[in-house]
Amino acid sequence: GDVVAASVPARLAITAAAAAEHPALGAEMRAMLAEDAIDERMAVMLLLIFERRRGASSPVAAYVDALPGEASFQTPLFYGEEALRGLEGTNLHAAALAQRKQLDAVLREHVRPAGKRLVRAMRAEEKRARREARRRWFDFAKSPRGGAKISGAPVSEEEFRWAYACFWSRALALPLGDDPTRPAVEAIVPGIDFANHSCAKPNARWRVRRPAPRENFAGDEGGASPSPAEPTIELVCVRGSVPAPGEELKISYGDKPNEELLFVHGFAERDNPHDKLVLRAPAGPSAGTRASAPDAARGALDAEIEREAATARSTLSKLLGLPPQVILPATPPASLRALPRDTRDALAVWGATPTQLDGWLRRELDARLGGGARGGD
Repeated sequence: GDVVAASVPARLAITAAAAAEHPALGAEMRAMLAEDAIDERMAVMLLLIFERRRGASSPVAAYVDALPGEASFQTPLFYGEEALRGLEGTNLHAAALAQRKQLDAVLREHVRPAGKRLVRAMRAEEKRARREARRRWFDFAKSPRGGAKISGAPVSEEEFRWAYACFWSRALALPLGDDPTRPAVEAIVPGIDFANHSCAKPNARWRVRRPAPRENFAGDEGGASPSPAEPTIELVCVRGSVPAPGEELKISYGDKPNEELLFVHGFAERDNPHDKLVLRAPAGPSAGTRASAPDAARGALDAEIEREAATARSTLSKLLGLPPQVILPATPPASLRALPRDTRDALAVWGATPTQLDGWLRRELDARLGGGARGGD
């Protein structure tokens, strides 16, 4: 049968609930979640940031140290200017610019104010720990004088981007509750989250295993009071494709096209059977384009023709009820007739010359007016 390669207790999953139960930050996390000052995803990101700041003193230091650093992420969020220019002409370029703008606003309006509150909570916990150490004289010699302080600096852009990338590239939607109608819990599961992706040949999958009825209470008979067993998240090697020793365990991140894989995870698959090309309607002429002095007259005429063509293209698309974008398969079909009719029509409208657009638009308007238009009207 299937082989369980790893099993992680659900209590070790990094979730908003874990952030709310943090010994130092939990009360403030719960308050901010109740106030809608942060959402559950942001709670996980802030938890990662503050545990990273704690360094070796964090109980999860080994796991945090094993996470990729900022320099290791390959998503467009971390591209330099030259690499970002390489995306020009693709949908990812606009998406990457929009993402950076959005995250800058989130950092300024939500993350940094929340970070200040968490710093205060951490400082209060440090003071409490120092007072406790003074009372317990036998432990005082082991405690560094004044206690180890974590940085109280505002959350930086680098920290937030790191935590954001960790969450979105590693989190799973786990059905942990007993009620199937309740939404899944978004969680990072240490260990399981290190499995890489294969679209064509995954040899493992993850699953949530709930205790069987007889496992509901674990403990020795007649011993201490039993405690309920908990769900576990398992990494399971699929029957018939168990990897040999030394081979990598790979799961599927879903039927995602390369655009999405690159945007979220930082890689693309050469032979991705789920890849597709999303094309959007061409925009009108750029507003800031200027012609050189000798070509000013011709440039003004070309710009006017482009504006007229853009208007005709937009009007014709509305008349025909065409979508603002079309999806093409990664492998071109043998014939364009294999594509949906509205896809073929959209491509034809987008690629038509100004003269073709003018004639096509006139025919459509004439057909809708029942051929009754007279004169120049």
